[in-house]
Amino acid sequence: MPMTSPASAAISLLSLAGALHTAGAQQLYPMASTAVQPVNDRFYVAPSAAALAGVQPGTVLRYRAIPNTTYSARVNEAYQLMYRSTDGHGVPVAAVTTVLIPKAAPATGRKLLSYQAMYDSLQLNCTPSGLTVSGKLFEKGYVNTALDHGVLVVMSDYEGLQSQWMAGLNTAHGVLDGIRAVERFSKSGLNSAAPVGLMGYSGGGHATAWANEVALEYAPELNIVGAAMGGLPVKPLNVAKKVDGTLFAGVYFGAVLGLSRANPQINPEDYATPAGLTMLKDMGNRCLLGTLEGQPEMLTPYIFKKGSQYLKDPNFLDLPEMQAIGAANNLGNRLPKAPMYIFEGMLDEVMPLADVDQLVKTYCAQGQKVQYNRVPLGDHVTLALSPSASMNYVLDRLDGKAAPSTCN
Repeated sequence: MPMTSPASAAISLLSLAGALHTAGAQQLYPMASTAVQPVNDRFYVAPSAAALAGVQPGTVLRYRAIPNTTYSARVNEAYQLMYRSTDGHGVPVAAVTTVLIPKAAPATGRKLLSYQAMYDSLQLNCTPSGLTVSGKLFEKGYVNTALDHGVLVVMSDYEGLQSQWMAGLNTAHGVLDGIRAVERFSKSGLNSAAPVGLMGYSGGGHATAWANEVALEYAPELNIVGAAMGGLPVKPLNVAKKVDGTLFAGVYFGAVLGLSRANPQINPEDYATPAGLTMLKDMGNRCLLGTLEGQPEMLTPYIFKKGSQYLKDPNFLDLPEMQAIGAANNLGNRLPKAPMYIFEGMLDEVMPLADVDQLVKTYCAQGQKVQYNRVPLGDHVTLALSPSASMNYVLDRLDGKAAPSTCN
């Protein structure tokens, strides 16, 4: 009898998984491989539009175990889930998340931290799910305190499979449906009554704030008890204006591309110079922190570059169509679900401090409980290295402690 090859065995498992999925079960895939990056991984290929439309947001479509070397001291089981979400236009889409089940997790009464990694990416290889498997996630140690407390951790690829960086509504749905998926995952031991904390910085802070603002309208059943966020891009177009021509200029150009993916009425190529067409093609393969993660870096090629080098109109960001997209992606237009800890460096080179100040005033005027920390000597990079205050805030909320407020 001929021996079955590993490839044939994998195909057989995938065929079995497809049959199980057709029958309505959570679809099991073979364990993730450290040798295969997301862009070449079948797990990241979405089901058909019809299949997605046939299930509810937060439905687990498939799952697989992942190598647990990064968190082996703390985690008992680790999985990737593909789940059904909704983009910013109400269209059913698929997304991927990672769930870590710690060894210290109690048998009952489990709690969940939704950690939004600061992945600012225009390609799938820089997703938290992919970087967790490879062990290259920049913030991989930032959730250790939660794991030591027995809190489950979910880290969603909230930009979606199209890497719609900075698209607020798509991002919020990605976070909230990632939480739903983990709560419905057969191995998590969670349910919709489980207390949930949100936490993130920079791009992850953006995702955290958006999820907290959209939760009441999109996922009101989730028991979100607190949200901690810092380095906030409150108004994306103001961020672009601030970084234009600076060390962080690549953030401007990457955000234009990310937002255009969520807003097909805008084709950035129509506005680009010949050099801009080259930049857009190149930027589509880059991500922030790429240098540390083995991927093409967003910042390095575009240090001190000006938008006028790549865009025909020097007032591109002030065009009516861009202003409309900017307004739709500003924070502060909805009532947040949970009390918040917000921190911002007064020397932040990327995020306009005045925008964060105004956001806090808006939340306070709504009657929200906000603990606001303006860090006098904090800049964008150094504050990214200090997650402990955010973690302590979230763990206190998960433990049922009353939220403090500096609004008064």
